[in-house]
Amino acid sequence: MRIKIILIITILAISSLLPLLSEANVSVHAFTYNGQKFVARQLKNHVDVFKALEITDMELVTPHDPIPFNVDMVNAEETDDGEGIYVAVLDTGLLSNYLTYFPESMVNIKEEWGIGFTHDVFYVGEGGNFSEDGLFSYGPLRSDRGFLTHDEGNPDANGFGWGSGHGTHVTSIITGFFFSRLGEDYWVKGVAPKVTIIPVLVLDDWVVFDPDGNGYFYSGGTDEMVAAGIRYVGDLAAEYGVKIVINMSLGGPSPTKIIEEAIDYAISNGVIVVASAGNNGEEGMEWPGAYSQVISTAAAGWTQEYGGGYYNYYWWWNDVPEKLNTKNKVYDPNTEKMYMNNWHVYLTDFSGRPNSDLGQTWRVLDVSAPGAAIRGPYKPEGPYAESFYAVWGTSQAAPHVSAIAALILERYPWFNQKDVEYILDRAASSVPMKGGRAYVSDVFSGFEVVTYTWKGRDAGYGFLTLDKAMRVALVYARANPQPVMGPLTVK
Repeated sequence: MRIKIILIITILAISSLLPLLSEANVSVHAFTYNGQKFVARQLKNHVDVFKALEITDMELVTPHDPIPFNVDMVNAEETDDGEGIYVAVLDTGLLSNYLTYFPESMVNIKEEWGIGFTHDVFYVGEGGNFSEDGLFSYGPLRSDRGFLTHDEGNPDANGFGWGSGHGTHVTSIITGFFFSRLGEDYWVKGVAPKVTIIPVLVLDDWVVFDPDGNGYFYSGGTDEMVAAGIRYVGDLAAEYGVKIVINMSLGGPSPTKIIEEAIDYAISNGVIVVASAGNNGEEGMEWPGAYSQVISTAAAGWTQEYGGGYYNYYWWWNDVPEKLNTKNKVYDPNTEKMYMNNWHVYLTDFSGRPNSDLGQTWRVLDVSAPGAAIRGPYKPEGPYAESFYAVWGTSQAAPHVSAIAALILERYPWFNQKDVEYILDRAASSVPMKGGRAYVSDVFSGFEVVTYTWKGRDAGYGFLTLDKAMRVALVYARANPQPVMGPLTVK
C-alpha cells in the first residue's frame, strides 16, 4: 500500500516546519517554502479536521457507483432524495475545478447564491487587530470574495493557491462525488444526492508580507465572516421561502455574541443549523456546536475500518451490517492477536465532549455520525495539491447529519429547528453509545490495534441513522401536522 500521511492536527504540515509558539486553541509555526520564510497561524474560527491521509494506491477493479461505508453506516445507501431542499455549506468554499467532482448532471449547486465573505489584511507594524503579534490589521467585511477556494486554478492576488479543499470534501459527503482513476470513471454516492448546495465561504486564507519580505500565512475566519454567512442564509430563507440547512464544519474556542445572534436570526427564519462538536476530545466542545440551540455532531467510526486488520483497497465499500450491535473481530498483524468488539460503531478519541468547566452540559451534544477515514476530494491548506483523501474530524460527521435533516425537511417542510433537533436526538437514542470500548485497526501505526474508550454522553444521544430518523419524523408529524393556512385576503 502506498499512502501519504498528512497530519492536520495543527495548521500545516510541511517539510522544514519548525515549532514556534504553542498557545491554547492557536496553531503557530515557522517554515520555509522555496527559500522564503513564513509564519503560519490559524485564526480563532477554523475547520474541524483532525487528520488526513492521501490515498495514492488504486486497484484496477473498482465497482461502478460504489457506496462508501459511511453512507452505509447511516443507512442511506438506497436514498436518492433531497430535491427542493438547500444545504448551505459555510466553509472554505469550493475548489476551482469543483465541476470535476460535482458535474451539473449529478449535483445541484446554486452558484448564483454562492458568496464569500473576507477582509483585506495589511501590515501595520504594531497594534494590529488581525494577528496576536499586532503586525497586521484587517479592513471592513467584504462580501465580494466569491466562493472559490484559493488553489492552483484560482490563486490569490500574490499568486498563492494555499487554500483548503475542506468545503469540497464536506460537500462530497452530502451529495456524492465523481472521480476518475486509471482511466475509469466512478460516481461515489452521498447521503442526500438531490439537495441543492449553496457554497458560502466564511473561512479564507491570506498570504501577506512585512516590509522585510517575511511571509505570513493565515487561515480561518473572523467572527464577522462567520456571522455574515449565517445571516446571509437567513435572508435567503426569508426572501425566497425555501427550506435551508446550514452545515458548519468549523469551530472556535469560545462563544461570541455576534455569531449566536446570527444563528438565532437564521433559526427564526426557518433555517436548520447543524455544526461540528470540535476535535478537542475531553477538553470540551467548540462553538458554535456548543450552543444549545444548534444541532451538534460528534465523530464516530467503524470498527472494521481498513478491513479490521486485513487491509485491501476495497475496504471502504465493504458492507456494514444493518444491526450495528453485532460482534466483530479486529486483527493486529503486528502481534498476530485477535480482538473482539461488541459493536460496529465507536467514538473517536478526538471528538469534542461536553466539558462542565466550560459551562457545557451533556444536553448540548446531540448526535454522533461517521467522522473517521471518510474518503473524498480534498486539498490540505498550504502548498499541497488536491487529491483523493481519507479525512478524520467532526467536520466530516456534521454533513451526514445535515443531509439527514434535509431529507426530513423534504417530506416535512414545516418542521423547525426544535422539531428537527428533537427528532434527531430521539432517533440517535435507538443506537445509544452510553460508554464503551472498541478495538480499531490504526492505519497510522502499521495497522496496530488501538483501544478507544468513551463514557456517559460523550457521543450525545447516540449514533444517527436515516431510517431511524425518518421513522421518528413520521410519528412526530402525525402528532404535529402541517398547520392549516387560513384563506388569503386580497387587498
